[in-house]
Amino acid sequence: ASNTNVNNPEAAYTRKYDKNRIEVLRLLLAACCDPLFSPADEYNPLASRWMAVAVAADAPNAPCLFYSLLNTVISFDPSNSSFGGVPYSNKFASDTHVKLVELSAQVLCVLLDCGLSGDPVPCVNRYDEPVVRVSYAYKNGFNIFRVMLARINSGKDLATLYRGFVRLLRNTFESKNTLLPSSQSRLECYQELLILLWKTLEENPLFLDFILTRCDVCELVVPLCYLMYTSRKDSAQVGLVHICTFILLKLSGERSFGVSLNRPFRTKLPCDLPLFSGSHADLISITLHKIIVNGSYRLVSLYSCFLTIVSNFSPYWRSMSLVSSVKLVNLFELFSSPKFLYSGEKAYRHLALLLEIFNNIIQYQYNGNQHLVYAIVRRKDSFGRLASLTLPKAIHQCQKQFPSSERPEYDADAADAAQVAALSIQDVDEHGNPIDDEDDATSTTNGRDTATSSTTVSGTGECFVPTEAWLTELRASLPLETVSRLLQHLVPVVDDMCDRKNGVVDEIEILEVFKDITMVGLLPVPHAIVIRKYQPNQYTSIWFTAFMWGVVFLRSQKPPIFDGQCIELFQVAGEDK
Repeated sequence: ASNTNVNNPEAAYTRKYDKNRIEVLRLLLAACCDPLFSPADEYNPLASRWMAVAVAADAPNAPCLFYSLLNTVISFDPSNSSFGGVPYSNKFASDTHVKLVELSAQVLCVLLDCGLSGDPVPCVNRYDEPVVRVSYAYKNGFNIFRVMLARINSGKDLATLYRGFVRLLRNTFESKNTLLPSSQSRLECYQELLILLWKTLEENPLFLDFILTRCDVCELVVPLCYLMYTSRKDSAQVGLVHICTFILLKLSGERSFGVSLNRPFRTKLPCDLPLFSGSHADLISITLHKIIVNGSYRLVSLYSCFLTIVSNFSPYWRSMSLVSSVKLVNLFELFSSPKFLYSGEKAYRHLALLLEIFNNIIQYQYNGNQHLVYAIVRRKDSFGRLASLTLPKAIHQCQKQFPSSERPEYDADAADAAQVAALSIQDVDEHGNPIDDEDDATSTTNGRDTATSSTTVSGTGECFVPTEAWLTELRASLPLETVSRLLQHLVPVVDDMCDRKNGVVDEIEILEVFKDITMVGLLPVPHAIVIRKYQPNQYTSIWFTAFMWGVVFLRSQKPPIFDGQCIELFQVAGEDK
């Protein structure tokens, strides 16, 4: 693949020297493994001299290597990888090319991880050939591979990238959806693909715009949700859930994404996903609800991210399914229960995000969301208890739930929340303009803030006790007015229907009544739509590096390339002596 075109069909079929290529790529991984032997808190992405030479502007054959690796990965078709797609042919065919695809993805991720972001603005010489300015090329941290990824700009190339990612990621569930069991091979390098997808979204602004405006982005949402759903209980797959969450958070910061999620969801997934009739927005909310109520404890630090994702697309959610409505209101009951509300000083931030979701839908999408309105009316007591909370009642509930000798099971202010989910998130309006609102407590999900609060509450070893200042902050942070006005108007309507029919009222009748009721003039003035966008920072950058090298290390054990006892970037557990 010596040309500079992403779409090179020959890359997938020149397999004569695959074994040689595999050994060369393993050698490249071994030569570029400096980060593995540096502690995470001391890691410097510009320190490796090997990497500096490999990604320099004058690196020999860098364009050829970049496009060869990229073509090898995105042109691969797992369903047709051997013998023209004949069922079970993967059982007796060589997997040499599959191994080449996996290593190509790993080497590409490693080459794209070091240095500084690439400049997406193309530059050409007088012969109309792509070049890099000399002043930019000799800048400390320059990475030619990140520059080439950032400058992929033709519609054909962007479409090839997108179709490649979709085809490979959908293999995670399509390989299990076959009529003949295990008749199609399953690609195991989906974590590397997710890293590569993340790198592309971060480096190339045109790619993000392209998939949101000219592609069906829901084709990416389905495998992301499937991977999160099936990995939620496996503590070894916590990193996988994290990177899927980051990708969804990145996408949810765009209005086009929220609008696209209204497409009906009809894909059959090979997992115990609850049956529902709805859209891809329902798929995301049901998946995230399941992770919260039935996932690994190590995912607690992502709860705010989950709710931020739903909050970002909620103003555009035209019709919420019955299942999603019930589950979101169930989450409100869960997070407002004493077990969660008094588990930490900032535990109410989850309630603030949930209320924002409800407010967005009530204010902007009331006509098509009667299921959510009815679910809120049915659980009116949960909202009422929160609105009427007093300090003596809060202290009594807290002491009853957590006696002095008992620590909370769920620690909302746990120090490990600052590890990854402590994200820098910027509030913007739906047009992308930054919003400056110092009083908006729900928008503070910055990791350094989380770390600070955890040292004052959890770090002292003392249980949280409600105070007057805490109660004042809680009331100021929870936007209850919209839901309260809704309940004030609709609860009497439902009570009147029940009285007239001696308490026997069908839910369908109530939903029909809600459809005919207008809330114009009864609700507060609609608030401005707030979208929280992911902002890169050094903490998440280090996490991505550690996650990527962790994947590379685990996938390079047959035969092993690295000595696990010498690795300092992350902890290697369970290694055989």
